Amino acid sequence: LIGMVNEREFGVSSLEATISDSEEEDGSNLLQARLDNIPPSVGPLMRALVSVFAPIYWTTVLQRGAARNGYSFTHGQFRQESQLEFDTGEILRVTHVARGLDSEGVLLLDIVINGFVPPSLASSLLSLQGFNESYMQTGQGQFYSWSSQTHRRGGAPMVLRCNHTIIYEGQEERQGPLLQLLRLSEIDSVYNMLTLSLEFHITASLHVADGYEDSCPEGFTLDQTYCAELDEDECALRSPCSHSCNNIMGGFSCSCPSGFTISTVSNTCQDVDECSQGLHMCHYKQQCVNTAGAYRCQAKCGAGFKPSVTGTGCEDIDECHDGSHMCRYTQICQNTVGGYGCICPRGYRSQGIGFPCLDIDECQQTPNPCAHQCRNVPGSFRCLCPPGTMLLGDGRSCAGLERGPIFSNGTRVRARLRPQLVSSLGRPILSRSSGASRITRQSCPIGYTSRDGACVDVDECQLRRPCQHECRNTVGSFHCLCPPGYQLLPNGRNCKDIDECVEQGVQCGHNQMCFNTRGGYQCMDTPCPASYQRGGSPGTCYRACYRDCPAGGSTLLLQYKLLTLPSGIPAHHNVVRLSAFSESGVLQDRTSFVILEQESESGVPGRVFGIRDEAGRAWCDSRCRPPPSHRRAALPTRASSSSTSPSQR
Repeated sequence: LIGMVNEREFGVSSLEATISDSEEEDGSNLLQARLDNIPPSVGPLMRALVSVFAPIYWTTVLQRGAARNGYSFTHGQFRQESQLEFDTGEILRVTHVARGLDSEGVLLLDIVINGFVPPSLASSLLSLQGFNESYMQTGQGQFYSWSSQTHRRGGAPMVLRCNHTIIYEGQEERQGPLLQLLRLSEIDSVYNMLTLSLEFHITASLHVADGYEDSCPEGFTLDQTYCAELDEDECALRSPCSHSCNNIMGGFSCSCPSGFTISTVSNTCQDVDECSQGLHMCHYKQQCVNTAGAYRCQAKCGAGFKPSVTGTGCEDIDECHDGSHMCRYTQICQNTVGGYGCICPRGYRSQGIGFPCLDIDECQQTPNPCAHQCRNVPGSFRCLCPPGTMLLGDGRSCAGLERGPIFSNGTRVRARLRPQLVSSLGRPILSRSSGASRITRQSCPIGYTSRDGACVDVDECQLRRPCQHECRNTVGSFHCLCPPGYQLLPNGRNCKDIDECVEQGVQCGHNQMCFNTRGGYQCMDTPCPASYQRGGSPGTCYRACYRDCPAGGSTLLLQYKLLTLPSGIPAHHNVVRLSAFSESGVLQDRTSFVILEQESESGVPGRVFGIRDEAGRAWCDSRCRPPPSHRRAALPTRASSSSTSPSQR
């Protein structure tokens, strides 16, 4: 067996199959098959490919009555072309070439597969269900076979339609019934990542389709001896499918684009909800959001927060702006990080969220705000003065008037007396001392300043710019905000990048590694070379050593290391230190490092980095020109460690 699945090529895989009679006395037999050397990138995807073994169970199934197996027709020499179409639109093609029996009676079979399989089939929750496969004679030395298989994938149905065309050197006359049924049951498949093997167990039995021994099924007509397809294109005549229609022998099949599946009650495509069916790859700290034909993973945010535009972090919900707050019309909504508050205008007091503001009767407070008489008004108060006095500019104190002298021309001038300001406690707050006037003022709380005799809020954001990123002024204070992907430090002013890979436990796809970036993260491809196997941790590959190996036969290790560098690094500046350690964690002093190649993301080669040895460690420095900003650069490096014995490396 050779081929390619989902553009992942694997080498030659040996196939061994044995057939034995079933313990049940129902004319069935048991097929046990094993495929070796199946890499982990392909093995879990092939567990649903029962039809790969179709030539084996068709050739070897026990004959019952008039029903005849494939060997009685072909004598083990035939060519079979198969097509497997999944309800999500993927198509896999298989070519089988049976070359007869060897001297020991073993059927020789070559198989080539090529195409695509839904990645969700790699789930360990796949359950294979039994199905019937029809085999019909369509001409001299020709068979046509088809089946519709419904398997369970995480509790949800997965439909697979399969058809085979078999060609062999046949006799002129028809042999056996026109239509036969192969019943497959008790199907089980297991992939072993340690032995790189895929095992199948299938029970098969052969039957003659009731009423079709000498007649043809719907979509076919009896052409003297064999069944022939009716000459009509159902796709062109009726347009029975909602998306793609494929005309096949004796009928048609509907297919859907990726992320959709055929409805079980009609030929229409319906969206696959990967989130509810557990087919997504989101981490438990992430939230799966279903979209048409796909899904996305976004940060799972707490109350008062929502996912950012990129979905990689959380940002505060401004309930005051989007209208989701519960403040009453008399209240003022004030947004806070992760919530909001309902405050009241000056002169009112709050009863809490959802309750109206109550007027404060300042006249009942102690000390009284007015020097003489106080009158409460909604949201404020007014100070009144006795007759013959007037209210001063502070709005609280009163001053009297005096009658001026009469001049020779008979003019009377009314002049103001020098005011005596009286506080609410009856003590003067403006007094004469040493011929000068002195005013004693009460200080305002922190976050306020005195203006025209009143305390007003200070806009700290405009005065001092205290925040690293964004400053938002509040009544009597301020708070700092960070951009998406950053969090506020305990000092309340500086921002720190959120390591989504660690804090959110991001799980990237197969052959990928989470790379934390400034303000977000990326899932980086970390493929293993063809001769390497995937290790137990992300970004690790290994293969056994076959030549020039040290004592103990240590494996060759390949590791991906990801590093975010700030922009503006000058030339000849150390950026990272490389060290080699043994499997037991001992630093290897006798180690040399060599850069194999380097190429930036733009594909333009250049000496972005250099390397220099220092006491068994390598300092990698930027040379010639600074690293390009907002670019990725790969730096493959080989470390070779030697022991005290020059012959060992």
